[in-house]
Amino acid sequence: MADKVKNNPGSIGYVEYQYAVKGSIPQAAVQNRAGKFVKASTESMTAACQAAEAPGWKGFSASLINTHGADAFPITSFSWVYLRPLSEPVRAAALSDFLDWRYTDGQQYAVQEGYAALPPPLLAALRKKVKDLH
Repeated sequence: MADKVKNNPGSIGYVEYQYAVKGSIPQAAVQNRAGKFVKASTESMTAACQAAEAPGWKGFSASLINTHGADAFPITSFSWVYLRPLSEPVRAAALSDFLDWRYTDGQQYAVQEGYAALPPPLLAALRKKVKDLH
């Protein structure tokens, strides 16, 4: 999609933020719930995340679409991880270790790839949930 939009003057399409940035594709500002026109950025996506469920972060099922935040980009979503219970202790421990890294040191790699950083309260809740895997 990114190549189609970039290579067809006057075309309009929707691609994930990081593809627009890496492809130098201009973006439009979108009006959010607060009435403010906001462009996608790591900051405006994090603002959407903070507005969605802060300060509880208990449900792990929040929608980030059109949240209340004044600086929130209204077309934001999580990249989800769905896990089934693991009965094998070795696999559960390995998965727990990977996810613990993902929600600590691994955050920097997501940001480098153009994904928004998760707010610290959500990261803390995720790390707590990961410990329950085994």
